[in-house]
Amino acid sequence: MARTKTLEGMIDPKYWFHIDFGSDVLYLRLVDHLETPALGEEQEDGSILLRSEDDDEVIGLTIVGWWKRVGQDDPPDSIREIARYIEPCARKLAG
Repeated sequence: MARTKTLEGMIDPKYWFHIDFGSDVLYLRLVDHLETPALGEEQEDGSILLRSEDDDEVIGLTIVGWWKRVGQDDPPDSIREIARYIEPCARKLAG
């Protein structure tokens, strides 16, 4: 059985994600702001909201312990299934 430690991709053409399964961290960014310098703001739920340094626009989200929060057992072996877990996080960025 093959396993991956990281997975990177896109949800729609708007959201980029990177999952570090070893550290259980989800990094989510708006594609248009992949290179934008950001400041992190910890939220009540422990996630980190990323805002553009220039105009305070919300451009990303980092969630430590992501799979522990949303998943059960081992992550699925389907990118489509993993995307279903990421989509609610992406909606946080959509406002």
